[in-house]
Amino acid sequence: MSSSTAILTLDEWQIRFHEAMAALLRAREAIKRQFGLWGLLNGLWKSSRDLKALNVTLKAVSELPDGTLSDDFIQSQVPQLRKLLRSIEDLVDTARHEGLMNRSLTAAPLGLISVRGEYVADYLDALEMSTDPQVIAAITEGHGQIERGEVEVMERLF
Repeated sequence: MSSSTAILTLDEWQIRFHEAMAALLRAREAIKRQFGLWGLLNGLWKSSRDLKALNVTLKAVSELPDGTLSDDFIQSQVPQLRKLLRSIEDLVDTARHEGLMNRSLTAAPLGLISVRGEYVADYLDALEMSTDPQVIAAITEGHGQIERGEVEVMERLF
């Protein structure tokens, strides 16, 4: 993957992140202010679509070759993703408090928002593990053991 493609993916991540955050905040506000049903549904479905687009971008970012992402970029993603997860949780909690989780028209987009939030949480966990010094040390040690022949790689057994 070329560096210009990686830059486009990283720029896309920033755009998608801000769009998803804005949609989540608007949807939560719609719930709190008891906007009309159609406005509420529109906000929930928009949030769901924006989170889906963000998840696609996160997947693309996660598939970039090793070393493409700078440590600064990775470190800047962590607080942004935590903030996004808090917004998702706030939206779902507000909807639950207002009794919208068990209504037929609102349960579907809220369920999708929750599922898409789980993907973001999984991505965040993987991102945090990729920068954890203990995890990096364990991986390095494992590679060393394989190179020294101290352990057998399953692929080599077949």
